[in-house]
Amino acid sequence: MKPIVTERLIIREFRPADLGEIYRILDVELKFIDSTKQDSSIGQRKKWLEWTIQSYEQNRLLLNPPFGDHAIVLKDSLQLIGVCGLVPVLAPLGLVPYYRYIADAKDSDQNYPEVGLFCAISSHYQCRGFAYEASMGMINMAFEKLKLRRVVAITHLYNNPSIAVLKRLGMKVETLPEHKWMQVVGIMENDAVSKQLGKQAG
Repeated sequence: MKPIVTERLIIREFRPADLGEIYRILDVELKFIDSTKQDSSIGQRKKWLEWTIQSYEQNRLLLNPPFGDHAIVLKDSLQLIGVCGLVPVLAPLGLVPYYRYIADAKDSDQNYPEVGLFCAISSHYQCRGFAYEASMGMINMAFEKLKLRRVVAITHLYNNPSIAVLKRLGMKVETLPEHKWMQVVGIMENDAVSKQLGKQAG
């Protein structure tokens, strides 16, 4: 993926030299845990970084979208401050009333494929609008370059900063408090794409 440049940020592919900083941000500051509920070690983060970097080339060879993690760096200092990206999502989105309406999803038990947005910012750089700016950069790329019809974002009910970002982005946000991992869902539609699809259907 070509770097995305916003007012204050550059969103670029990760490099091997980013290991120390991204380990500090994700594992020391934000205390990320993996799907087995285990804290990550520097060795595990190195494997993740190597896999992430290799996936860029594999996605290009397979003509896939630029899925995966990308580094967020400050434009003026090139300091790495976080990670963001687009990922495939397979989730029971039919549980979300707004999604049922816009996607004609009738089965609440069925998993629906969508493209998900995610973003994580170093605790030292939060509350400055960087998560919003990086997320908007990714959304603009997704809508303008990839011509996606919509993007979704999923978070927990306790993650108030993330929920605030979703709302600031203009996403339609709905809550499913009883769901194990899909407690808050944000949905943003690409108006230009949606209008074009409407014309074709007419």
